[in-house]
Amino acid sequence: MPLSAALRPLAAARSPRPFIRHALGLLLLGAGLWASQANAHTATTHTVVEAIQLPAWVERNGQRRAAKPGVKLRSNDRAITAGNARMLLRMSDRSTIKLGENTEFLIETLAVRQPQAASPSELSASLRLVTGVFRYATDYSSKALGQKRDIHLKMATATVGIRGTDFWSMTDAAHDAVCMFEGKVEVVRDNKPGVMLDKPGAFWVVFTGEPEQAAGQATPDQLAKFIDQAEMQPGQGIVLQGGAWRTVAGLMPSGVQANTLRANLQAAGYPAEVVVKAGRFEVRINQLATRDDAQAVLKQL
Repeated sequence: MPLSAALRPLAAARSPRPFIRHALGLLLLGAGLWASQANAHTATTHTVVEAIQLPAWVERNGQRRAAKPGVKLRSNDRAITAGNARMLLRMSDRSTIKLGENTEFLIETLAVRQPQAASPSELSASLRLVTGVFRYATDYSSKALGQKRDIHLKMATATVGIRGTDFWSMTDAAHDAVCMFEGKVEVVRDNKPGVMLDKPGAFWVVFTGEPEQAAGQATPDQLAKFIDQAEMQPGQGIVLQGGAWRTVAGLMPSGVQANTLRANLQAAGYPAEVVVKAGRFEVRINQLATRDDAQAVLKQL
């Protein structure tokens, strides 16, 4: 039964209202567990995939697999999203990275140093936005704890020095662009003096083959567009840690057929798994956030 129309909660069926409460409880519990784990391991050098709007991939050592919630990224790993996809990453200092659709993002280097057990950690990273949309936001708790960071984002023609802030950027064949939401960043290009963006809405853009112009101010419509480009779209195929729904892509008579379907789905950016059930092999995608997200993935398949 390939590509069956089965949408199933991960728990046993219940009446709608009790199940909704149960699903929300699982989501909140998952978020709480993740938060406590992250706080207990602030010295780790991993960046965790926290949520994905499918389809998307993680690439390591030339091997590409479907992105899955909880996967830990390290130096030289790539995160890649397809059209209408998104990805949310959580760094060790609790800062977030949001990737928009059709984005390729590379962690060139990533390290955390903690001089003494009780002292604040120091995160250093060299990141590269190969193409697409990127948003970074510092976690306020890390600011309060005095955690330090030395992070640089490389784009096609410029490098952004991140200094504890909230900003958006994008790069493609036509241009590089940066917009400041809160805090400040410095944009450096061609060994010229850096351009400091330190006011909300400050906007810098350079077009391929054209002279660089002074930074300006984004309009309200532009700001809304920039924010939307990196935000998850509820009900559009979101998987996350603690997600309580699954889509059954197929119920196969043999393990060979099930593994072939799973491999095809993985290659297409869907984190499929195989489970033996009543003598048959169920190919499923787990951890979907809501029934609407499960239904959206079923339509995509």
